[in-house]
Amino acid sequence: MEWCKIIVVDDEYLLRQGVMHMLDWEKYGFSMVGEATNATQTLELIEEVHPHIILCDIVMPNIDGIELSKIIKKRYPDIEIIILSGYDNFDYVKTAFKYGVADYVLKPTLTAEQLLDILLPLQKKFVTPMQSIERYDDIGKQMLRMLEDQVMDEHLLEGYFIHDDFTLIGYELLNDQFVDHHLVEEKIQHVFKDYHIVDVGQSEEIHLFIIHHDYKERIKINHKWEALTHYFEAKILSVFLMKIDRVKGVENLLRGYNELKHLSQYFFYGCEKQHMSISLGSLKRTQPLQFDIQGFMKKAATDPISALDSLGEYLNDLTYHNGLKSSEVKAIVQNSIYNILNSLLAKDDRFKDMNTKKIMFFNKISIAHTLKEVIISYHEIYDEIKSLIGTDTSSKMMKKIVEYIGINYNEQISLQEIAKELHISYSYLSAYFNQHFNESFNDYLNGVRIEKAKEFLVDPAVQISYISEMVGYSSPGYFTKVFKKLTAVTPSTYRRKNMK
Repeated sequence: MEWCKIIVVDDEYLLRQGVMHMLDWEKYGFSMVGEATNATQTLELIEEVHPHIILCDIVMPNIDGIELSKIIKKRYPDIEIIILSGYDNFDYVKTAFKYGVADYVLKPTLTAEQLLDILLPLQKKFVTPMQSIERYDDIGKQMLRMLEDQVMDEHLLEGYFIHDDFTLIGYELLNDQFVDHHLVEEKIQHVFKDYHIVDVGQSEEIHLFIIHHDYKERIKINHKWEALTHYFEAKILSVFLMKIDRVKGVENLLRGYNELKHLSQYFFYGCEKQHMSISLGSLKRTQPLQFDIQGFMKKAATDPISALDSLGEYLNDLTYHNGLKSSEVKAIVQNSIYNILNSLLAKDDRFKDMNTKKIMFFNKISIAHTLKEVIISYHEIYDEIKSLIGTDTSSKMMKKIVEYIGINYNEQISLQEIAKELHISYSYLSAYFNQHFNESFNDYLNGVRIEKAKEFLVDPAVQISYISEMVGYSSPGYFTKVFKKLTAVTPSTYRRKNMK
């Protein structure tokens, strides 16, 4: 195989690596044969590897890219040089072309497609381009690679397509168990047999065909499309068909392919038909509705059911126009459930059995073809979690907390001790206490202690200092301060008014 050899010259390692790995170079007939950081290394490398093309940075130590280009073109006039620059400067551009460089491109905006547009014409000067299509079967494979790489090489397709109009047909199987791929492919090929049709192959669950035709054939193509969709609807097969028409020029094939991928989401969000057809550029989408995962996790720490309710509301609000990709929606649901189950399992052994069900649930979400199926699975796991938590779980926990404080109020107890006693995390209990008791733990404990103190104060035989100690206060002065704050009177005044 004869390669068009390239070297990269740049004093920054990351930039050299970025260019060297920007493309699968060999796929396009190029070979990266070396890299250099300065003029001296470059000249030595040229003698060693004999490159055809040099990609050269303009800013380098000692001798810059312009001066190096001047030297190279004088010694090796056949070598083509492309200057890479970090900024746009007319004087540099003018000087670069004066010394015979092939092109001048800006690094900040450089794309793989732009670089290929420059390199492929230069390649023909040195070697026979490997990308020339000699067999009909080659075109589909070549186009699939280009579409997936998001780089449409118009030079590759030069002379292959006679007309300038394209229609893209794609299909996605909604149930692999009941549909034969070959049946669908053969039917599409048969329906459009009178036209130049390229079987591109499958990418991201979508099998793509590109139909090349004269503009006048567009109406006939649409009639063929109607026949195709009618056939599959009558067969009741689980196939979603998609069409993008009015694709003008090879340069718009990539855009059409990307719109076809977006179109596949239409079925996920509830398209009632098993087919969808639009013209290129007519696809309108709004900003995707994002899920507040931080708010969800904060809510899940104290009220898992309420957090799950918010997830359900989010799913119900999603539509084709404001929705994320199906894979992103599935990831949100799976991650949310995973985090909630882990949180619950850390607090309660009853949730151990959910680990097995969790795997089954994740599998159901993964294979769901529609948002409706995702929501059905969500409700199943929601009901499972709710039944385990129980409608009275909250009241049971409150009862346990109240009972513990009622028995141990005269001790130096803390929320940490209660959390340990109830086998739950301190952070969870703290958040739960503030939410369900509507006051801090210390305020609630003081309230219990003062109510107990009132019972003792009605007996004049018991000293107030002793009562202070009986209800958990080591300092009588502090006891008096708290008592007055909660009752508006001192312990002595309260006793006088309520003695037996």
